[in-house]
Amino acid sequence: MSALDAVSRRRISKLNTRQRKKLHVAEFQELGFDIHIAFKSALDDAGLTGFAEDLFDHVEKQGWTLGGLGGHLPLTETSAFVCKAAPGSLGDADRDALVAWLKTRSDVADARAEGLVDVWHGWLA
Repeated sequence: MSALDAVSRRRISKLNTRQRKKLHVAEFQELGFDIHIAFKSALDDAGLTGFAEDLFDHVEKQGWTLGGLGGHLPLTETSAFVCKAAPGSLGDADRDALVAWLKTRSDVADARAEGLVDVWHGWLA
């Protein structure tokens, strides 16, 4: 355990439930992940619009939200951050399911996801 962990644990132990919830720490921590997508061929504006609509539909049906998708056209790769739309965390199974769904698409050459990170307090998870 690092010194930072010990200080953080001591500080969190002094917070009551309302404070932990407001600060999104301990049992109220929320996790999400970055997703990276490479396309088989560069997407123009219409191709990106179609891909984004399909992806947003899929993500919203899961109760998730997504941000950061896009880039300069023609688009050969992109990335986004995925997290729950309501309070809560995503897990490894969610991450794997999204990667698997992306890999079934005919326009996606490769999809990979990073590890889970703290949505509220940066990449500390």
